[in-house]
Order: sequence, then C-alpha cells, then structure tokens
Amino acid sequence: MPFNLDELDLKLLSHLQENARISAKDISRKIHLSPNSVSIRIKRLEERGYIKQYVTVLNNTMLNRKLMTFTGVRLIHNNSSNLESFMEYVKYVPEITSCYHVNGMFDFLLQIVATDMQDYRDFLINTLAKFDNISELRTFFVLNEMGAGHAIDLTHLRSKFKRDQKRMN
Repeated sequence: MPFNLDELDLKLLSHLQENARISAKDISRKIHLSPNSVSIRIKRLEERGYIKQYVTVLNNTMLNRKLMTFTGVRLIHNNSSNLESFMEYVKYVPEITSCYHVNGMFDFLLQIVATDMQDYRDFLINTLAKFDNISELRTFFVLNEMGAGHAIDLTHLRSKFKRDQKRMN
C-alpha cells in the first residue's frame, strides 16, 4: 500500500532520477536535510517500492546499435498461455530492450535495437519469426530520439502537495 510522499521525498526522487549515483551528502545539501535522514528516506523509498532499481543508460550509437525500432506484434491466438509464452520468449532476446503488453491493434510493442537494416532483417527472420504464433509484425523506425529517458516529472506532485498543505492550514 502506498504511503504519502512529502515534498522532501519528491525532491529526493527527482535528484536520484537525474543521477542515481549522487551521494546522500550531495542530496542533503540540495534539499537541506542531514545525510543520515536522506539515507533513511532512500531506504524507506526502496523498501516500499518507489525505487525499483538503479540503472545506467548506455549510448546505443557508441555501442554500434544505430538502428532503433518500435515493432508491433499481433499474435494469432492471444490467450493467456500464448501471451505468457511470448513474454517469456522475448525476455532473453538481447535486441529487445523493452516489451510492452498493449491493447489496440497489437498485443505487444517491442523496442528493438540493431546495428543496421541488415542486422534488423536478420533478427526478424532468425529470431522473432521463430515464434510461430505471430500473425502480424509492423515496424516503426525511430528517425530521431528526443527526450528519451526514464525520468518521471514529479513537479505536478510537488504542486499538488503544496496545494494540499495550504488547504490543511
């Protein structure tokens, strides 16, 4: 069950989203709280599931993964067994960086990275097409990546927190 986040929690989460390697001491200076209190709050946010994990975002281009696509996948039979089977299948495919179970014209939306068009074609034929329950694939090529990231804008929650505080006073 979620607990109420206060303004300090929201500020702390914002700083961690910007740089997950920032020290408690550096955060403490920015939000005017002791390093020990910052560490306690971070631990509580982790334990309660607000912080799922800490990751490093890699530069695909530097790793020779210059082609990015979003590929919609429709299954022939989308019963729970086939959906679970597909989710299990794509879990271990390194070219698939994200997989979303969606509604609408597709069952899944995959984010895929490849070296180039030939590499992507080989991936489709040799990996994705091996899953025999696919009825349709539709690929959307990323032309330009803008604002990609994992950060959630928490400013609206901070504004709501301030409004709620004013109402209580």
